[in-house]
Amino acid sequence: MLSRCDSSSCIRLILRVDAGPADAEGDDMTRTAVVGAGLAGLAAATELVRAGHDVTVLEARDRVGGRVWSEAFRAAGGSHVIERGAEFVLGGYETFRHYCREHQLELVDTGMSYYVRTPADRPGVSTDAMATLGRRAAEAVEAGNGARSVADVLDEIGVVGDTREALESRIEMSTAVRVDEVTAEGTLEHVASFNPQPSWRVGGGNQRLPEAMASALPGGIRLNSKVAAVVQHGDTVVITADGEPEPFDYAVVALPFGVVNDPASLRIDIPTRKQEAMSRVVQGNAAKLHFSLEEVPSTSAVMSVSGRFWTWTANGPGGAVAPVLNCFGGEIGHLLRLGIDQGAREWESQVRELRADLVMSRARALLTSWPFDPLARGAYTAHAPGFSAADADALAAAHGRVYFAGEYIDPEFTGLMEGALRSGHGAAAALLAADTKVAA
Repeated sequence: MLSRCDSSSCIRLILRVDAGPADAEGDDMTRTAVVGAGLAGLAAATELVRAGHDVTVLEARDRVGGRVWSEAFRAAGGSHVIERGAEFVLGGYETFRHYCREHQLELVDTGMSYYVRTPADRPGVSTDAMATLGRRAAEAVEAGNGARSVADVLDEIGVVGDTREALESRIEMSTAVRVDEVTAEGTLEHVASFNPQPSWRVGGGNQRLPEAMASALPGGIRLNSKVAAVVQHGDTVVITADGEPEPFDYAVVALPFGVVNDPASLRIDIPTRKQEAMSRVVQGNAAKLHFSLEEVPSTSAVMSVSGRFWTWTANGPGGAVAPVLNCFGGEIGHLLRLGIDQGAREWESQVRELRADLVMSRARALLTSWPFDPLARGAYTAHAPGFSAADADALAAAHGRVYFAGEYIDPEFTGLMEGALRSGHGAAAALLAADTKVAA
C-alpha cells in the first residue's frame, strides 16, 4: 500500500511533536523514520519492521525505487520495459538475489556481457588489447604504494595512444567520473574487468523489486513527502517534511549522496569525521538514452570512445532480444558535450551514426538525465584517491540516533544496487543493536 499525507494526518503530526511519541500512541514500540524509498531505505525498513519497529517511510517522489526506475516503452509495435536508472544485476549480488527470491521475482539473463564492449570508433583497438592494458594497470596498483588516481597509474606505466583512451573511456563510463578523480585501488580491479561474465535484470523491470518490498511494509510509504530537515533533540529525532515536523525515536537517512551532501537540499547535522570521509567520495553523473528499433536485433555491446557512451541490445523476458537500443553515458564533462542539458538531439545524432547497423525508428529517443534530477543530484558515487577503510567506517557510522544508508556507503559495491541493499541492512542492524527498547 502506498499512502500520502493528507491535511488531517498533518494536523495529527503537529500534535505528536508536542505530545512526544510514547504519549501520543500509548505504546512502547520504537518509532523509526526511514527517509527515502530507494533500495537502501526499503532494505532498512524491511529489517526494522521484522524486528518489531513502527516504521514510517517518507519518499519525495510519486513512486518508490529512487534511481531504480522501470518504464514501458513502445518499439516494433509492442511494449517493452526499459530501465531508466540502475540496470544490470552482476555477480556477487547475493542480497539482491535474496530479496528477489523472497518476492518471487525472476532474473532474466541479458544474453550479453556488461563487461565487454567493442570500441567502434577506434577500429585499431581490440577488446583483448583493452583487457591486457587493464590487467597491467591493476598489477601496477598492487605493486605500488600511496593514493593514486587511475590516470596516475596509466602515466606510471607509460601508456599512450588509442588503447589507453579506450580504457579511460570504459572506466569513465562505468564510474561516471574522470579517471584523474577516481582511485586506482579497486577501480582497475573491478571496473576494468573484461571477462565475458553474464548479467541479469529483473523480469518485467528492476523497479518490481522496490515495489514488492514497499507493498510488504505494513505501514506503506508516504509518497510526495519531501524531507527538508532531520534534527535531533535529546532522545528524539524530528523529521520535517513539507513544513510539518514529526518526532521519532530514530531515523535512517537513505537519500542519494548528492542530496545528503548539499545543505540546500537537506538540513542535517553531519559530524566532522563523516564530512571528511564524504570529501573523498566523488559524485558520478550519468544519463541514459533509449531508441525504438523497427527490427529485432542480435545482442550487442558497442561503445564510443570519444563520446564516453556505450550502447547495447539485450534479451528480454522469454529470451527474445528486445527491439530497443539502450545507451548510457558517464562523466559530466562529456555529457555536457553531448548536449544533455539542451536535450537529446546531439547525442541521438551520434548514436545513430555509431549504430548504423541497426534499423532505428524515426521516433525521438527518450532521454533520462540524472545530473539534473533535483531528488538525485547525480547518478551514483565513486571513491577519490586516498579513500580508506576508516573513511568507509565513518560513512556508515551513526550520528546519535540518526543512521545512514545508500550506495555510497557500502565499500565493496559502491554505486551499485547491491551496495544500496547492503547499506540498508547494515544501518538496520546497527540501529537494532543500539535500540534501548529492544535491548531491554
